[in-house]
Amino acid sequence: MKIVPIFAHKLFAFHYVNEVDNEYDRLMNLWNDTVYVYEFLKENQIDIPRSKTLSKIANELIDDAYELDERLIEITNSTDKKLSFFFQSLSNHEYRAKVLSFQKGRHSLLRMYAIKIDDDTFVITGGAIKLPLHHLMEDREHTKIELTKLHVAKAYLNSNGVLNEDSFFEFLNEESYDK
Repeated sequence: MKIVPIFAHKLFAFHYVNEVDNEYDRLMNLWNDTVYVYEFLKENQIDIPRSKTLSKIANELIDDAYELDERLIEITNSTDKKLSFFFQSLSNHEYRAKVLSFQKGRHSLLRMYAIKIDDDTFVITGGAIKLPLHHLMEDREHTKIELTKLHVAKAYLNSNGVLNEDSFFEFLNEESYDK
């Protein structure tokens, strides 16, 4: 498992062993794959309101993936916006900002999960399509996997001495020299 930069020195993603892409690229590829999106929706019809058709939601999801990507690019290129504008606490009960907290970024039905390093530095651990009738991450297998990835990523950062932004960048520098 390693951490790779996505946009400048603000947004990073985990690249898990045995995966072709880092999590950001993997998600963008999946969310832009019409066959994957449609199959996912068919498998999870129980979480879709009857008033929506699968093809309509599939098209919306693919449009949303593009918009999410554009939004993150805009934020990271902006001098007056921070990534904390996009990423919010995963828990609705967390009111204080803390280092290495679980975060979610959302755009419509798409969720991107990350670990917060500071207000403008995040490491993406994964993501999911969260359908309207699906509420808790623990309720569905695909979101349980993402919750586990958050815990594994945090443990990895902790085990490598990452406690704040300085130690995070020190770790990345050491990791690049070890290659």
